[in-house]
Amino acid sequence: MKKGAKIAVWTVGSLLALLLLAALLAAPVARGYINGHGEQLVGRKVHIDGLRFNLFTGHLAVHDLDLYEDNGTDRFAHFDTLDVRARLLPLLAHTVHLKHITLAGLNASVVRSADRFNFQSLIDHFASDEPKTDTTPSDWVIKLYNIRLSHAQLHYRDGAQQWHLPDVNLRVPGFVIGGEEDSQGGLNIAFTHGGRLNINANHDGHNGDFGLQATLTDFALKNIDPLLATALRDATLKGTLGASLRAQGNLDSLMASRISGTVALAGLDLGTPQGSLASLKELSLHIADLNLQQNRYDISRLQIDGLVAAYEQFADGNTLTRLLAPADTAQAATRETVQDTAGQPSAATPLKLHIGQLAISNCHLTYADHTLPDPFRFPIADLSVEASDITTGGDNNARLRATLPGGGKLMANWNGNIDHWKQHQQLFLSVKGLDMKQLSPWAVYYTGQPIEDGVFGLTTRLDIANSYLDNQNKIDIYKATVGSRRKDVEPQQKIPLKTALYILKDKDDKILIDLPVKGNIDSPEFNYMKLVWKTLGQLLVKVATSPARALGNALGLKSENLEFIELQPDQRGLTSEQYHVLGDLATIVKSDSLVALTLELQMADPDGKRAERLNSAVHQYLLDQGAPEGQIHITTGQPPAEGQPSGYAILSEMKID
Repeated sequence: MKKGAKIAVWTVGSLLALLLLAALLAAPVARGYINGHGEQLVGRKVHIDGLRFNLFTGHLAVHDLDLYEDNGTDRFAHFDTLDVRARLLPLLAHTVHLKHITLAGLNASVVRSADRFNFQSLIDHFASDEPKTDTTPSDWVIKLYNIRLSHAQLHYRDGAQQWHLPDVNLRVPGFVIGGEEDSQGGLNIAFTHGGRLNINANHDGHNGDFGLQATLTDFALKNIDPLLATALRDATLKGTLGASLRAQGNLDSLMASRISGTVALAGLDLGTPQGSLASLKELSLHIADLNLQQNRYDISRLQIDGLVAAYEQFADGNTLTRLLAPADTAQAATRETVQDTAGQPSAATPLKLHIGQLAISNCHLTYADHTLPDPFRFPIADLSVEASDITTGGDNNARLRATLPGGGKLMANWNGNIDHWKQHQQLFLSVKGLDMKQLSPWAVYYTGQPIEDGVFGLTTRLDIANSYLDNQNKIDIYKATVGSRRKDVEPQQKIPLKTALYILKDKDDKILIDLPVKGNIDSPEFNYMKLVWKTLGQLLVKVATSPARALGNALGLKSENLEFIELQPDQRGLTSEQYHVLGDLATIVKSDSLVALTLELQMADPDGKRAERLNSAVHQYLLDQGAPEGQIHITTGQPPAEGQPSGYAILSEMKID
């Protein structure tokens, strides 16, 4: 016999035992016998103030019953009135027929301690004589009609977790066990801090099909504070939850039930002693079809409005780890339970998710990192996301818009696959008008140099195909100012950021950089941010250690080679082309007083006379072109290695840091 049927038989059997006892001994005598021999009857002390019974009508009324705990002192349950009317003749045909059962004023406390409920001894008392391996089908039929539970109060305690339901009402017009008659019923629960749950259900006794309608109205989230306390540390939850859900299925396969309806959450606020951690103005969810057995979730519309949340990174964890309750508390609240997993989705059942319309609006998110040398805080305001037909089984499209610090704007368009995200992703992202000072903590961490001013823009196209990343970035910077290198910071990358940015600026104080980032995302060494800074660092180091070419490009000079002026082995004077290169070099050093230029002659000249004449001619020409004396240096180096050309190596540097 199934566990549910056993409990039902036990309950009805107890009532029948009381009926029979009352019939045999008469009500006053029966009441006295029950009060004196409760432990033999039910395993615990029982006290009844009033009992009436009519054998001819099958009517039993019990008033003011107290059932005590195992210690015989503390009260386990109390009710004001139990009124039962039974048909006695069907008992001869193995049929229990109760025409009505009314229980009023029930007040019961359920306590769980060390994996044992305080009502376990009651079950053990009636189950002790029954073989635990008995699977013989029962030929008894139980028919219960007009069941009413009126204004019950239920209490539950498990350690620090406590629940209280101040007003529980149950109405079941008909319920049959062992027969094929239809059953129906309703449950109404009022919650302590506001809200009411109404459930109406019906069951086809012939084929086991059922239907259920559940309506949750104005449920205050404060009602779940006891549960929240076991999972989260010093957290409170405000807001209201409403739902209207329909379920259809068969009792033999509950996981295959189909669920539809709506869920609405309003005024959510997750608070901590330090302040609000997250809040939400409104969330609405429209469920078209939900099937747990098939792992299918078909959502017609998901709307989120007014989300405000922050995520912070600390040296010892993050916002979430600090919010979670200590491990020992969480373990104490998590009990080992044995559940029937028949019909549940297996790991092999793929998730089938479909969202017909996704709309996120008026969201404000903040990311903060306290592990950097300087605290980093980056707020994103007015975030909105729009998408249609989001599915795990194919490609998707979404559009994102947001406001960044300093009046910047973020726009993004995404197309990609959720299930196989490494196989196909495309993202176009545009950032305009971002205040660069917001990025200074990251610049200090990676380069040791702070950003003091500037406006940042970025256009990026990111493609992932078969785990290979191809990310093309175009960086647009205006009036960037970088401070001196911090001596208290050990940078992640040795990048002369201040020098490089200074060189990259054009005459209008603009910087345009193409920054490609590529790599295999399956590689254990893959780290996107480190790859970005490595690529950017290589570019900036190249610019900073050879600024002549960068400055030449910025000035629009035509000389193609500003790193080496090649000379013929027997050359004694300079050609027109070589004088043109020197003229461009003079223009470069005149453009910026921070540029230092060295021309090192690498040529075989045993007596040094030819080198002296060439150096003198070069030096004089640069002076004639207006190059400042203090910014140029002409010298003779080592002869070139065998097979290498003779000429002037152009060495340039910036004197900034």
